[in-house]
Amino acid sequence: MGVRSTRQAKAGALVALAAMLLAIAGLLLASRVQSAHGVSVSEVHFRGSSGAQMRALLFRPAGATEANKAPAILAVHGYLNSAEMQGNFATEYARRGYVVLAPDQRGHGASDPVAFADGFGGPDALAYLRSLPFVDRDNIGLEGHSMGGWTVLRAAEAHRDGYRSLILEGSSVGAPFAPEGTTAFPRNLLVVYGTRDEFGGFMWGPEAPLATGSVQKLRDLFGSRDPVEPGRLYGRVEDGSARMLLTPDVTHAWLHQSRTGISPAIEWFGRTLNGGRPLPASDQIWPWREAGDFLALLAIPALIAGALAAFGGRAFAIAAPADALTPHAAATRSPLALAAVAIVPALLFIPACMLTEVALGQNGLFRQTFTNQFAGWALLSTILAVIALRRQGSALPLAQVPRALPLALLALMPAYVLVLAADRLLHVNPSWWFITVRPVTLERTRDFLLYAPFFTVNCLASLSLIQAVSPLENGGPWGATMRAVAATSGGFVLFLLVQYGVLAVTGHLLLPGEGLRVISAIGFAAFLAFVGIFGTVSRRALGSVVPGAVVSGLFVTWVLVATQPIGA
Repeated sequence: MGVRSTRQAKAGALVALAAMLLAIAGLLLASRVQSAHGVSVSEVHFRGSSGAQMRALLFRPAGATEANKAPAILAVHGYLNSAEMQGNFATEYARRGYVVLAPDQRGHGASDPVAFADGFGGPDALAYLRSLPFVDRDNIGLEGHSMGGWTVLRAAEAHRDGYRSLILEGSSVGAPFAPEGTTAFPRNLLVVYGTRDEFGGFMWGPEAPLATGSVQKLRDLFGSRDPVEPGRLYGRVEDGSARMLLTPDVTHAWLHQSRTGISPAIEWFGRTLNGGRPLPASDQIWPWREAGDFLALLAIPALIAGALAAFGGRAFAIAAPADALTPHAAATRSPLALAAVAIVPALLFIPACMLTEVALGQNGLFRQTFTNQFAGWALLSTILAVIALRRQGSALPLAQVPRALPLALLALMPAYVLVLAADRLLHVNPSWWFITVRPVTLERTRDFLLYAPFFTVNCLASLSLIQAVSPLENGGPWGATMRAVAATSGGFVLFLLVQYGVLAVTGHLLLPGEGLRVISAIGFAAFLAFVGIFGTVSRRALGSVVPGAVVSGLFVTWVLVATQPIGA
């Protein structure tokens, strides 16, 4: 091990240590915020009527006892998410004295497969919440975002006398997956639906933007012959007929991250439930929870990259060619080629996902519907990258993968242990918005092993192609990292700028009907940036992109498999 490798290993160890401490500080902050005012947060498991086990986060306010029962709220996340997505809402509810149960829907997180079963798990979750001895069963509210709205509607349908009010955040009543709404069902309803919702007319119908209030399904629900007026109270809270529509200028997914989604929910439950702590809706601390989780998320790639450099100097040096760090004379920086590396995969994303959905569908082997689509995109992108590599006179360095695999697992281990400990002990995760790093459950381990080859080979092809057209050892470390990140993530960033630019101007996406995949692309833009970082560190510290590619593939698989629903 040379002097240079020793220095890099020591520098990597210092980076990893600093990142670990930063992540721990962020996670402790997030945990402290969500347990403010004596709230205890715990993970609970319960079995539903069909025998399926469900997992949930339970927020219990101080003073909620069998002798002093507290009002309660069932708060449910949307499709492709998990219980943690309701953390901001739950934090504010709990500090106002509400017991909060935030379950993983069926097939999501750590709840048993399959997705959509048993009313998405809503009826069983409400039954469990009502069974808790410290819950006031006469003061229960239901709140759900997106598909979580359909979940709480199914719960309300199954337990018609088991709740007092209900909030739909970016969701709807009726077809395709929820019970029909009437002036009597559900009770005391608040609808919060953004004017820039990515799903356009999918939820409420194509007649007109919901903000106009003229959609027939909405008028029937409110019992109004005229267009429904946003902000106006219809009906009476006392008899359960209260109705209100709010149409903030916000996107579908941003309701999680916005006071325009959280403040109305606080106010509505304060109006329709009894026994809560009277804090003003403007008094909110959830942004600090998000800040802590975000800090931890930023630290994760630094922790993995530092560990890769620290462990790899000795473990992988034997496999690196002697001239590995010598700049290539034949391969010069090519901005146009680098731009093509970035843009082509992003252009392929929607078509490849659609094609895979049709070709593969949902089955007992490849169980994660959306991960199937992402794997199909990865496979197609890999094929094109290999063709481009051959035109460059290069090939995939597959022979180095077996040697890189143990190093990759070793480099990922500190981050995984940290994420697992934070999830189990603090009930928080490195995250921002809906971009979450969670541990892989035992149930999902088989999915990890199945999908890992697709994403690992894709990362290997992508980083090898970047190396071929713009060698990462050339220039300074920051410049090389920025080039790699631009190549891996930049195309998706441009894709999102176009989609959301059109949404801002017209009220609908450039590709209407592709809301789920467009939202998923936000996560891809973030995690593919990590791929660029790992590839650069690997090449400059170890002389090869292969260890970084294997780390990247395993990391992307980990993140996807841990969060995507199991649909078969």
